[in-house]
Amino acid sequence: MKKNYFSELEKLLDNSSAPYSGFSVASIVVCKDGREFKGVNVESAAYPTTICAERNAIFTAVAEGIAKGDIESVHIAARNAEGLLVTAHPCGSCRQVIAEQSMNDCVVYSYQSAQDYTENAIATLLPFAFLGEEL
Repeated sequence: MKKNYFSELEKLLDNSSAPYSGFSVASIVVCKDGREFKGVNVESAAYPTTICAERNAIFTAVAEGIAKGDIESVHIAARNAEGLLVTAHPCGSCRQVIAEQSMNDCVVYSYQSAQDYTENAIATLLPFAFLGEEL
C-alpha cells in the first residue's frame, strides 16, 4: 500500500448520511495516476435508492473522466450505530462495480484502525466476476 487512508476515511465518515441504519461508511478510490475520489453512503427512506460509499466514490470518478482499468485501490472505513469503528467489506453490488471499473485488477483495503486493516484483491472478493465481455 502506497498510503494509509485511515485518518482521511475517519473524518469522511462524518459526512455519511445513515439516519435509518446508523451504519456509516466512507470510501476513497485511488487511481493509477494518483487521483483520489471520495464517497460516503447516503441512505433514503425508500431503501432501494440508497447508495453505498464505494459506488458513490466510483461513480464520481467516472463522472470526472476515469476510464475502465484506471482504479488501483479502494479504501473503506465503517462506523456502526454505537459509534464503533468496524471492519466492513464491499457488498455484492459494490464488488461488481469495483471489478468492472477496475478491469478486475485492484486492491480493496478495509480499515478498522490505521494499523488494523485487511487487504484483498477484487478478484478474490468476487470470483468469476461478470465483466461485460460476454455481452
